[in-house]
Amino acid sequence: MFIITYKMPKELVDEQIELLQINDIFNVYYESPLDITTDMFGYGYKEKENVIVDLKVAFDGNLEDFENFKSQVSSLLKETPSSIDEVKNEFEEFYIDPIHLNDQWVLCAPTDNFENKKEIFFTPQGAFGTGLHETTQDILKFIVEEDFEGKSLLDLGTGSGILSIAAGVKGASKIVAVDIRDVEDEVLLNASLNELENIEVVVGNVLHEEYKLNEKFDWIFINIGGEETAMFMDFIEEHIEKTGKLLVSGLVEWSFDWVKEKVENKGFKLNKKFQTNEWCTAIFSK
Repeated sequence: MFIITYKMPKELVDEQIELLQINDIFNVYYESPLDITTDMFGYGYKEKENVIVDLKVAFDGNLEDFENFKSQVSSLLKETPSSIDEVKNEFEEFYIDPIHLNDQWVLCAPTDNFENKKEIFFTPQGAFGTGLHETTQDILKFIVEEDFEGKSLLDLGTGSGILSIAAGVKGASKIVAVDIRDVEDEVLLNASLNELENIEVVVGNVLHEEYKLNEKFDWIFINIGGEETAMFMDFIEEHIEKTGKLLVSGLVEWSFDWVKEKVENKGFKLNKKFQTNEWCTAIFSK
């Protein structure tokens, strides 16, 4: 496959893409330059204006047709390519470097072998990241020190499922892992690497009635940000046991006190807080 790149002002890109599509050229894309922004609950972005962008046109046909294709695209755009790159369609296997969570536990690939440590095996699938954000590592370090034997867990915003898997390895007896995205294959693959068969994956927005959960849980994890945590507090209160514990993460330091107040207003008490850089995690109990 070849990628033909054309440089042009951002304000012209959509018009040029439409022109190519009218002429049955659809494999076209560009990456808009972004400015990182901050808000009350974390980070966002906005597109930069008045910049030059790279419009990329992909060709995946027969090699003998490439020159004609390139000439057609250049003629339509009235532009000369700034670069032409050949891309080989090779499978790239995702791999994580071992992360030593403490003296006893390590998070690692299934091909690794640590004779003197207990292993949590994990293979990132790429679609939803590696699950190894610094706040996730903080939670994993907490989980391996905690006793989950015989406990039930509801994991809201499970993502890669790594927190559910770690709790399962530590003895959690029933785990329901929830995400609005379809992460079931990824979660169950990594569960199988650790010989876990007690993780149920629920795909959808559990705040909607069609995803009604009836159980109560000993532990609830929520790792989707401060504003979302506040939205889920009624749901969490309904689904946590009277002596249950709540782990809240994905919080930034400048809104931590606001989120803490929302949680405490539902009758929870802060037991522990840990922080890496600006990212905070908190453990609450009823």
